[in-house]
Amino acid sequence: MAIALKNTIRNFKNRLETGQVGQFFRWWGGELGNALPERLRAQLQYARRRLLIQDYEDEISISVEDGVAVQSLDTFSRGGDTQLQQQQVRELLQQHELTQVSRDLLLPEDQVLRIKSVLPLATESNLRQALSYEMDKHTPFQAAEVFFTCRVLQRDREANHLHFELFVTPREPVEKMIERLKPLGLAPTGVDIMMDEGLGGINLLPEGLQARVVNERTRVNWLVAGAAVLLLVFVMAQSLWLRQHQVNEVTRAIEDVRAEAQSVQQIRKQIEDAGEAASFLQVRKADNGYKVAMLAELTRVLPDDTYLDRLSLHAQNLQIQGKSNNAQKLIELINDSGFFNAASFRGPTRADNRSDKEIFDLNANTTTGVRSAAVTPAKDAG
Repeated sequence: MAIALKNTIRNFKNRLETGQVGQFFRWWGGELGNALPERLRAQLQYARRRLLIQDYEDEISISVEDGVAVQSLDTFSRGGDTQLQQQQVRELLQQHELTQVSRDLLLPEDQVLRIKSVLPLATESNLRQALSYEMDKHTPFQAAEVFFTCRVLQRDREANHLHFELFVTPREPVEKMIERLKPLGLAPTGVDIMMDEGLGGINLLPEGLQARVVNERTRVNWLVAGAAVLLLVFVMAQSLWLRQHQVNEVTRAIEDVRAEAQSVQQIRKQIEDAGEAASFLQVRKADNGYKVAMLAELTRVLPDDTYLDRLSLHAQNLQIQGKSNNAQKLIELINDSGFFNAASFRGPTRADNRSDKEIFDLNANTTTGVRSAAVTPAKDAG
């Protein structure tokens, strides 16, 4: 499971470095670096230095690379006193502050086999393991005979192909070089390739054989950076919490004001309802005041021998039905009134055998005075 986790981390790192996200961050970092002051850029390049070791047949050459150029430091011949050379190497590294930087063994280009190949895209998650099984299909070697690594060139999702470049070097010569470098305190942390166009930027050395170098300054920088990130996260979280707290306070204040506004609205509604109830009788009186006047006038003009079965009073007309000893005389009496005019029967009168009276159905218009009396109280009520 640990191996699978390491493969997953390695593949994720490769995808990040070779994918569009990695390309963007490399471009972005380069642009930011170019925008920095010259002194700060020099310090950053100084911090990214690495030691380069070249093992020839008769000598060992040591150089330093700072991301821009390669500077030769010293050479040590083979066959010298090992302890003396170890002391010289230690003093050289201390003099140039290189005791805690990574150390790469450089191989000449003719010792590394470079092959461009294609595999299914699904093999990317376990690419190194897949290449271990199929090394003899891509190279003349078995996986156990070589050190190898690969660089993803393209992910063709439409064709479901993974294009990559495979770097392979025989294992035995590299192991002999490593054994010669260990007594001098130069055990490499990686194996790179020196090409005509410059360093390959790869590491052929498997993790089990990589020497561990702890850069205390880098570790302190990472600790400081981590603390800064934690403080930044804390400040952001505190800012978000304070903002949410303020939002909650404002929300509660709004709810309190809304409750008060609703209470005021309810009180206003109660006042309006009470006002409407108080003015109801006055409005009804204003609306129907003319009916009282019309009823009083009818009571005055109608003779005592007449009584009504039905009475309908309106602002424009009057309708009455009833019985009278002399129905025809009612027309004259109603027209002589100052309240009504144009009185007429709505149908023929007929006799009522039980009461010996005439049954009538009479209609009359109200005069202007009555209609004015009907409107004036309504204005006063308003």
